[in-house]
Amino acid sequence: MVSLTKVSKAFSDNNRLKILEFLSAGQRNVTDVAENLKVEENLASHHLRVLADLGFLQNDKKGRQVFYRINEKKFVSLIKDISKNPAFKEILSQALEE
Repeated sequence: MVSLTKVSKAFSDNNRLKILEFLSAGQRNVTDVAENLKVEENLASHHLRVLADLGFLQNDKKGRQVFYRINEKKFVSLIKDISKNPAFKEILSQALEE
């Protein structure tokens, strides 16, 4: 189980949230992510690495390029872990009703 502190820190960065939204449309490489965020590739790579180290991204190498995609199983696991807490369970229930 990933520490909720590390998860909240990772998700508190707006660029990382933008990356997750961008990757929800399909896998992308570092260049695509950097262009979408309008940042240098090394900064995009850093953000991708943070998310990947926590398990929220998976990657595939194709030649010299690395393509990142969302690890859906990890998000499901996070939701299950969070829902074990009664307060969060209620919040999730209410959010799903909306």
